[in-house]
Amino acid sequence: MTGSIGRDKSLILYTLSISSFFASLGQNIYTPIIPVIRDSFHVSVNWVNFTVSSFIFIIAVIQILMGTVIEQKDKKRLLLISLILMAISTAICAYTNNFTLFVLFRMIQAVGAGIIPLVAISMIPQLVKGEARGNAMGTYQILLTLAPAISPVLGGFIGEILGYKGVFLFLFIMALALLVFIVYLLPSEKSERNHQKKSQGFIQTYKKVFSHHIGTSIMIVSFLVFFTYFAILIYLPVLLHDYYHVSLKFVGLLYLPLTVSMILGSMLFKKLQMKISLSHLLFSILIAMPFQIILFGIFHIQSLIWLSIILFGYGIMVGFSAPLFSTLISNEYNENRGTALGVFNFVRYLSMALGGMFAGLYHVFPSSVFFVLFGVLLLLVSILPYKSFQSKNSL
Repeated sequence: MTGSIGRDKSLILYTLSISSFFASLGQNIYTPIIPVIRDSFHVSVNWVNFTVSSFIFIIAVIQILMGTVIEQKDKKRLLLISLILMAISTAICAYTNNFTLFVLFRMIQAVGAGIIPLVAISMIPQLVKGEARGNAMGTYQILLTLAPAISPVLGGFIGEILGYKGVFLFLFIMALALLVFIVYLLPSEKSERNHQKKSQGFIQTYKKVFSHHIGTSIMIVSFLVFFTYFAILIYLPVLLHDYYHVSLKFVGLLYLPLTVSMILGSMLFKKLQMKISLSHLLFSILIAMPFQIILFGIFHIQSLIWLSIILFGYGIMVGFSAPLFSTLISNEYNENRGTALGVFNFVRYLSMALGGMFAGLYHVFPSSVFFVLFGVLLLLVSILPYKSFQSKNSL
């Protein structure tokens, strides 16, 4: 099978990818308007930050709670429900003057935002097979990577002109537009397979997911990959401001090497997965990425030029690894794919949350030691999928 995707399937793929882009947009567009929310509702910044952390926490929990549900229900219906939840909640967030009500519906918005990427990433493997699946996952990841890059700029621009209400009304209009597209474009699922899956219990299903050696080893590696990525992401503004004395208004510009290279990494994956086996691509990235992290640990305080070069190379590998991991998990799990992808998404969110917290350890010991140690740890943990693939090939 070639890596091409038919026109109708491409349209569905882009609709699913844009839906996940929208879910990420709902999370990241909020950051620039935090001071506006604080001043509008006359609350402390800690309460506003609570709406940010609770949003991420709910999205992470949804990945586990909805993992088995995704396999049993019509995914189109779930996608429509999630968009309706987001549409209603964003409209209420735009017009309420009660902060408690605002927090409640921001959490409801998070439920919808958590369901959308899980449904999308579960539908893509059903939509396309073989090499085309990797190509589709690459496209999906490119749009997903664009969201956190564009969202703060968009949120700041809309918030400056229309205030926080304008930001939520913009999300409301996008939700309605996606609802119309999905109603007319996405086919409803046939549910012949669901009767057999309903007999499996919640615990039994997750037991099967975690007993899959290759899938579990990939998830363990992905935890370390995204943990370290977010630790670098959170540490970067501190490094730029405190060590290099870069003005805060220019700090965002120095994220560009990382953002652009992540998109390039996803595009590179789309090209290479048609020519090289996924197992070989996995081994290559699991050798190259730890050394890139070690290089960051050694050279990130040498000069801004070295820092930019290393971040560019590291971003390519992170952008490459995300669609690679999700494609591998999609291929390995045929019976409980939705649950496995839900666990994978949960691992990503959890690792990023913990990575952001542990980035503060540079106060305890030197940042160079911190990142070199995590590079070495990732290299050691990478033995797990290598051994799992070896065992599979020897059977």
